[in-house]
Amino acid sequence: MREVIEGLYRVEAARAGNAYLFEGGDRSVLVDSGLASGAAKVVAELSGARIPRLTDVVLTHYDPDHVGAAAAVQRATGATVWLGAADARILRGEVPPPTRTRRAMMRVGWLGRADLPQLTELPDDAETEVVPGVVAVPAPGHTPGHHLVRWRGVAFIGDAARLSHGRLVHFPGFLISDRAQADATLTAIAASRPRLVLPGHGAPGRLE
Repeated sequence: MREVIEGLYRVEAARAGNAYLFEGGDRSVLVDSGLASGAAKVVAELSGARIPRLTDVVLTHYDPDHVGAAAAVQRATGATVWLGAADARILRGEVPPPTRTRRAMMRVGWLGRADLPQLTELPDDAETEVVPGVVAVPAPGHTPGHHLVRWRGVAFIGDAARLSHGRLVHFPGFLISDRAQADATLTAIAASRPRLVLPGHGAPGRLE
């Protein structure tokens, strides 16, 4: 586990997508979990960490490179696993993904199929304080129920955007569920002026 700033760590065992762990008082929160194929190593890394007990896992969105190891983490720790309501319905198969490309990706098991945790849904129309000082914020566009997480001025943005040379940029169009929402989300992230941005892929950084 690698410390990013005091109290915040990158989980190095997470595969494909980034996973971050941080302390909040007597609790700890994990943001995203990586692919299911890395689950055993993620659980082992978390169990060896000298932090307060893991109480909550916030999944930024339903893609398997972010949710894949969450069920194994939940079984090992008993943590509450949070996901935006619209994404939870897609992940459970209750509604199809919103675009033809994403429906095809799900049919072929893109990046593997997720072992589903027991989900606690985040409202897609309001911010939610997951634990004191940790807020999940609707950030749709990449997926309908995408959320970002704010903690002490740090923004964990999942796949709402990529970070390139101090700027927020979109993922390729075929990965975006709603471009207008994605545009609005990028504007909102920039306007919030986070002191540090942690994307779902790539290194943390600061906005210019």
